Amino acid sequence: MKPQAKVLGLGPSGSAFLKFYGRAYGADRARRYFKACGEAVPVETPLVDMKYVVDKVKRYRFYRWRREVGEVAYAKARWYIVDKGAWVESMRGGGEGGGEWEVLVKAGGPYQSEGDKITIARAYVDGVKLEEEAAYFIFPENAVGFYWVFPHGGVYNVGGGFVGVANPVPHVLQFIEKWLGGGRVLEVRGAPFTVIPRVVLHDGEGFRVGEAAGLVYPLTGEGIRPGILSARALAEALATKNPLETYRRAVEPLVRQIEFQKKLLKTAERLAARGEALIELADDRILRDYIEENLSARSLFTVLAKRPAAGIRLVAALVK
Repeated sequence: MKPQAKVLGLGPSGSAFLKFYGRAYGADRARRYFKACGEAVPVETPLVDMKYVVDKVKRYRFYRWRREVGEVAYAKARWYIVDKGAWVESMRGGGEGGGEWEVLVKAGGPYQSEGDKITIARAYVDGVKLEEEAAYFIFPENAVGFYWVFPHGGVYNVGGGFVGVANPVPHVLQFIEKWLGGGRVLEVRGAPFTVIPRVVLHDGEGFRVGEAAGLVYPLTGEGIRPGILSARALAEALATKNPLETYRRAVEPLVRQIEFQKKLLKTAERLAARGEALIELADDRILRDYIEENLSARSLFTVLAKRPAAGIRLVAALVK
């Protein structure tokens, strides 16, 4: 019989673990889940129930402030925008048991993770009209990070997060006024985000999943899908003879991408110190890899081989 598991934290990853594993219970089930974010998931993300999908995205537009630097488009939706709170609450019904437990699973997101953190801010904005099924990424000229504008069922989810900025709320409100041209702000909330995560799959006390394990993408901020995938991987690993090693192998592709993105984020900081931006070195192929969380050194340098000056600047920033 599978060991009884106790889960600390019932956000996307903890709640998904209940669904995948079955013989588990959440220690804080009564606490309603909330975390400010973009609420976007790739369409292939497991456990996404369509009744919680409030919008779709198939086109992505990238800007260096007001100047568009590239776009990626798909014939069909590539992302779903979800009512994350309702979706997570629906998954909390999974699992069974209580009382004594044999396995501890930590799924407390940034409150249990290790690594450098920033604060992100998210607002819902009404009264703005943009292209349907399109997401916007806007990189400012004087900070490392980005603003996002995602459709959200008739309103827009607008937010941002930046390295070294303790309180991004004034920046997001200013962005709404200057870049979007105004709009009615319905709600503003903030949340911590582990921007330079240290991957820890087991801390000697218990297993970790999702952002608590450091499984969150530094460049894009995507954490929901890695959280769901890690929850599934751990649920399957606990049925094997060597759960930790099995879990480690299962999430290795996520870890490789995270470690590469950490290097690129540090590179972005070095470029910013010289008044340059990493986004300026990207073309549409790189931007597609960015959306699909498939960035690699090979694809990056293949593109930059056609632009020697840009390649030299990137290499100089990488090796500094």
